[in-house]
Order: sequence, then structure tokens, then C-alpha cells
Amino acid sequence: MSMSILLPTLVVLAVLIGLFCTYLIKRRNSLMLGALANLTLLVLLIALVQLISLYNNNWFWVVVFSTVIIVVGLAVFLGLTLSFIFFFINAFIVWKREGHSLSSSLTLIAGIGVVGVDALLLFYPSFGPAPLQAFMTTFLTLLIGYVLLTVWNTITSILLYRLYFPKKDKDYIIVLGAGLIDGYKVGRLLGNRIDKAIQFYQQEIKETGKHPKLVFSGGQGGDELLPEGEAMQKYALDHGIPESDTLIEAKSVNTLQNLKFSREIIEKDSGKKNSKVIFVSNNYHTLRAGIYARKLKFPAFGVGAPTPFYFLPNAVIREHLAFLVMNKRWNIAIFSLIIIIAILMGVTAAFSPISPIK
Repeated sequence: MSMSILLPTLVVLAVLIGLFCTYLIKRRNSLMLGALANLTLLVLLIALVQLISLYNNNWFWVVVFSTVIIVVGLAVFLGLTLSFIFFFINAFIVWKREGHSLSSSLTLIAGIGVVGVDALLLFYPSFGPAPLQAFMTTFLTLLIGYVLLTVWNTITSILLYRLYFPKKDKDYIIVLGAGLIDGYKVGRLLGNRIDKAIQFYQQEIKETGKHPKLVFSGGQGGDELLPEGEAMQKYALDHGIPESDTLIEAKSVNTLQNLKFSREIIEKDSGKKNSKVIFVSNNYHTLRAGIYARKLKFPAFGVGAPTPFYFLPNAVIREHLAFLVMNKRWNIAIFSLIIIIAILMGVTAAFSPISPIK
């Protein structure tokens, strides 16, 4: 293999790295962030394979590059096939701390799904009509592959979105609501969001002397005694924040409305449309909130508050499901394409010369 074959791969890799950096800095409110990162890693892997061929007479580099590829491949394989162990353990912990609700059972459902997939891969029957075998094999392979791809892209995007370190020059800090405990108390998840916003607020005052305003966003649910925004403001006042530096948005019932109504309050309070704004949510939720902000053409990025580790797997699965619903047209199109390809493979097998004649 000559260097002329490796060069185009390196050019593509450089372009992808440039695009990834652009999205990371300017357009992070998108699932493209993870897609570009994973595509960049794929091209990097191709470049490593080409380097193995290029240095085929240098056993040191062949061993190095081959080891990297084998380790990565083995890690992915073991992660996919043995992940049900982690899911079952996590489900037990979440049930113990959060109860037996459907939202607390997502890792248990995922664990059962992984066991089912592993069983199919290991014990998939080789009997039955060839067209049906071809259809099922193609359908399951493509469907499982697509699910794994989208899950991995979601996790990558969420992790990369956290690489945001905003300047301490903001005019407003929106804190997104997360439900109240017993209808009136700020719970741990929501408290972490408010604490993170207060931390940024205090750091900005210390570094610049500028007082950003905290916008507490959240309406009143059917089982709540007061709007979340009011409970959040009370929490902040109890932690030393002057009331003059707070605003309340008390109409929203979801993340999209949190951002939409908060922007309206900010524009009314400031009298302008170009205020510098960030929003605060838990680290697993900032990406989805950021995508909503992009849809609203609201130039705001998110800062993530810490989340208890045991709660993260359930939260990530829930976010992934939310992204699937958010992009339902695209996912329906992909699912339809998978079925069409599987049918075509079944039809091809039916007319194949090697198909058994019944």
C-alpha cells in the first residue's frame, strides 16, 4: 500500500475534525455533535488499518495498530453482550431508591432486551423456509444495529454537550423545572439544578461584578400545591439570593415551554431580544433542552448539574426514547427502509438456486 491511498483518508479525517470542532463550539444544540464524533472515530479506525498495511514490514507498528483495533473491538463486543448484568444491578438499585414505577424500570426492560438479543444471536434457529430465514435475519440485524447506533450516538452527544464552559458575562440564567416532592418541596434533582445556577451566579458576580438574573421556570402540575417556579425561587431566597435578582415563569408544563415562556419573560424584563442567556438542567437533559432551544431559534446553551450515578442509566434511556419521538418521521422512514430491505432479501432467497425445493 502506498501513501497515496492513505492521504485521502487523512484529508477526510481533517475535514471531519474541523466540522466536529465547529459544532462543538458554535452548534452544539444538535445530535450531529455525536454523529460527527463517531464518524470521525470510524475514519480514524480506517486510517489505522491503512497504516497497518503501509507499515507491513515494520512489525512494531503492525502490533501497535492491531492491538488498538482488537482492544476496541473486544471492549465493544463485551459491552454489548454483558451489559444486561449492569442493567439488572442498576434496576435493583433504582427500584430500592425510587420505587417500582415504569420510569424506574427502564434499565430492567433494557436488560431483558439485551438478554433476548444475546439469545437470538447464540441460538437463532437454522430451520424453516429460506425466505423467512433471510427476512428475519436481515430485519433483526439491521434493527438491532440501528438501535445500537442511535443509543451510542445519544450517549456520545450527551457526553460531548457537557464540554461547555460559558463566559461569566450572562444577563440571565434559566433554571428548568423538574417536579416537586410531596407537591411543594424541591427534591434532590431540582435542588442540584438550582445550586448549579447559584454557583454560576456567584462566580459571575465575583469575577465581573455583574448580577445576572435567575429565571425559575416551571408551572403547577396536577399533584402540586404551587408552581415549580415559586418553589424554586423560595429555595434560592433561602440560600441567600436577593429577590430582585430573580424572575418566575409559572405557566410551562414541559421543556419546550420552559424555554419559550422564559424567553418571553426575559425580553419583557430587559426590553431587548439579544440578552446573553444560559439555561441549567441536569447533565443528562441539557442536550434535549438545547435542541428545543435551537428549534425556537433561541441562542442559549445549557450547563449541566450533577445527577446521582444510579439514576443516570434510566435517565439516558428516557432521553434516547425522547429523541426517537422527537425525530419520529426520520425513524419511521428508517424502520420502513429496514422492512423493505428485509423483504427484498426474503424474495431474493425464494428465487435463489440454492433455496431448498419443498
